[in-house]
Amino acid sequence: MAKRKRKENIFQKEKAYIQEATEFLETEDAQQLDKLTDGYKSITENYSELLDQITLITRISDRLQKKLDQTNDKLATLNDQLNDKNVELQNTIDDLVKARVGRKATTIVFVFALILFVFSEALIEPYIDSYADNIYLSLAIKAIIAMSIKPLEMLVENSMMKSARKQSLKQRELKKVSETHKK
Repeated sequence: MAKRKRKENIFQKEKAYIQEATEFLETEDAQQLDKLTDGYKSITENYSELLDQITLITRISDRLQKKLDQTNDKLATLNDQLNDKNVELQNTIDDLVKARVGRKATTIVFVFALILFVFSEALIEPYIDSYADNIYLSLAIKAIIAMSIKPLEMLVENSMMKSARKQSLKQRELKKVSETHKK
């Protein structure tokens, strides 16, 4: 609003100059000086026309600037929405990778648990039966093996997640490089 007032004030001064020049041309003294009057009249008319053109151009420029500002605001809003969607998409991708890695880790740990079970039954159990003959010792060893499965699963899952993140970062970098080369 302040900018518009300043511009109007500038044009008001210019219009006052034109009014003053026009009044000078209408006085008796100006009538006697024909040559000076004709030149001054021409300058005044040209200046008046120029002022009208500048005023029109300024109004058009103001409207275009307003439209540009509105468009920039819309673009900023759309950019924010796009960034939000990108974050949401990245979270979804991370969740999917985590689920996939979790399934793989569970499968690996299940195979490892099966091997441990077979190992326990085939090698450890006969040893305990022949030397200790204690069922509580046998159960304790089996409980330790069973309790080691969950930390092992977490360890395998974390390792696989790190690998998946590294692979994802490499893919993003390759994609950025290929987009840069396309431009």
